[in-house]
Amino acid sequence: MSSHLSEEQIAAWLAGERSADVEAHLAGCAPCAAEVGRTAGALELFRESGARCAEYWGSLEPGPVRRPSRTWRWAIAAPLMAALVFAVVLIRRPAPAPVEQAQTGFVRIPYVVPPLPYERTEIVHMNVPVAALIAVGFRRDEPAGASVPAEVLVGQDDRPLAIRILE
Repeated sequence: MSSHLSEEQIAAWLAGERSADVEAHLAGCAPCAAEVGRTAGALELFRESGARCAEYWGSLEPGPVRRPSRTWRWAIAAPLMAALVFAVVLIRRPAPAPVEQAQTGFVRIPYVVPPLPYERTEIVHMNVPVAALIAVGFRRDEPAGASVPAEVLVGQDDRPLAIRILE
């Protein structure tokens, strides 16, 4: 062979796959023979450390298995049960009835963030296109090109929050 052995050829030789041309190369090439010696030495050290580790762990005697006492079980189970009861009470509480619509006649526009407590609002009288009402989710019998008189509750940033259609 004209060049040195590859890592794959050295690994194969160490694994026992020995061919005549690799044997001949190792006999005539000192750098390749040294590399095979270093690799074999590293593998031998790895093998010895594994054997020592197995001896160490095999020599240890297993101790008694400690089981948690029943008081720890209750110390963990009691808060969990209390949290479960608390969650059931919160979930079963009925939702408050919508008071805003009944008192004022305004209907909230869907998917609009309600005003913050400190936000200034005002009521604007306008003719609202039916197409705009349909676009936000209201059902109307009028044609889409018509408009209807309404009072619109708007926030301080002029976004519509609720609407009361006048008849």
